[in-house]
Amino acid sequence: MALALDLGAIDQPAESIATAVAEAELVVLAGPIRAMPELLRATGLAAPADCVITDVASVKAQVMRWAEQELAAGAHFLGGHPMAGSDRQGMAAASVDLFAGCTYCLVPTSAHALAVGQQLVAAVGARPRVLAAPEHDAAVAAVSHLPFVVAAALMEAVGSELSGLAGELAAGGFRDTTRVAAGSVEMHADICQYNAPALLERIEHFEAALSRLKAQLSAVPQEARERGEHQPAQRQLDGLFQAARAARLEWAARHGAAQL
Repeated sequence: MALALDLGAIDQPAESIATAVAEAELVVLAGPIRAMPELLRATGLAAPADCVITDVASVKAQVMRWAEQELAAGAHFLGGHPMAGSDRQGMAAASVDLFAGCTYCLVPTSAHALAVGQQLVAAVGARPRVLAAPEHDAAVAAVSHLPFVVAAALMEAVGSELSGLAGELAAGGFRDTTRVAAGSVEMHADICQYNAPALLERIEHFEAALSRLKAQLSAVPQEARERGEHQPAQRQLDGLFQAARAARLEWAARHGAAQL
């Protein structure tokens, strides 16, 4: 709390949730996913009846179920997830423009909650995207949760090599591909647990894609490689990489250079 005061992140400290939310119009819960039931319960007991309670968790369906269980009927809850962040943690890593230009997902339970949430999104410079919780969880499993799992698996596969020559030669490609593996262990463990069905489906898709690539690479005879011959299997490999390149460029063009 002392650091938050020094940074200007808060105006006054509170020793308890009850004290903090007693006169609140909007409460943002930014704790670990596993802490949400307790945070929702404590906030719901102390916040005014017309207060909007929202969260920033990376999984929405489970949090929405907890909100329904822990908050009184008619409470104004708004599921929220700003699609922004970094591998850095803690108050000292805070950034004033973290949400500028990002997509901010909103899963409303009332018109009032949505209206207040849209004001919040506008205030931090983000773009609101209203959607259903299952729709959100399926999408982020593909583009947020799977990339972390892949980065973690890659670090497990090559981590022992990094103390030697491989670590000396590792550069931008390795750094960019594995960056998210340095993020919060607790946060990502929660994500994997509470979005497991959607994530498992995406892992199966990834395993299938990796198996196809492995099969095409294995199909090129060693003799042909040594002779420099362009085999059908090599052309298939070229096609796979070309399709991946085209999809990446199309996505970047559609969503702007900032996504690169």
